[in-house]
Amino acid sequence: MVEQLMAFALTCVVVVVVPGPDFALVLKNAHGGPGSAASTAIGIMVGNTILALLAVLGITALLGASEILGAAIRIAGAAYLLVLGISALREAFGRPRSQPAAAEPRLRLGGGSPFLQGMVSNLLNPKVAVFYLSLFPQFNLGPLPPLEQHALMAGIFLLTALAWYILLVQALKKVSTALARPQVKRIVTGGSGTVLVGVGGTILTKSLMSA
Repeated sequence: MVEQLMAFALTCVVVVVVPGPDFALVLKNAHGGPGSAASTAIGIMVGNTILALLAVLGITALLGASEILGAAIRIAGAAYLLVLGISALREAFGRPRSQPAAAEPRLRLGGGSPFLQGMVSNLLNPKVAVFYLSLFPQFNLGPLPPLEQHALMAGIFLLTALAWYILLVQALKKVSTALARPQVKRIVTGGSGTVLVGVGGTILTKSLMSA
């Protein structure tokens, strides 16, 4: 069991740290300040927690068993990433607009808030759903019963993700001054937008081809 736990924990580290749409979204919103990056990360962790609970209860597996519903979720996730990515690219390469000074973004629930973006992006992120569906059954933590095994693995994954986003937000705080520079902001926002569009486009293409 100890060996299985260590192998699972290592797998969690790899899955969490490898850059994906969630990472790109945190980086994109980081130009708004540490509070914006932190709000995005909090939203991602809320989404992670919801998906973990669904996986423990077996609902994720039931959703994955439905090809139509699974395809609908993937397409919705891809469309959302495309919207975020295109918006970032327009912000990076569009004509700059003069805006009144505003307070640093905080944890708010508006439609364009970093928190909501992070939560929705994570909930519709196929990588997280695939993680629960494909990797959970690969590890046997007996003599624990299946429900307790899944709860333990979900807890390990959530703690790993939480530690990673704390480190990421702290690192972004140290370079917040550099990220606020117009040229750096343009590069970071444009690069993040490109990643989001690329990931969203790839998911959408695969989903439509397999439909």
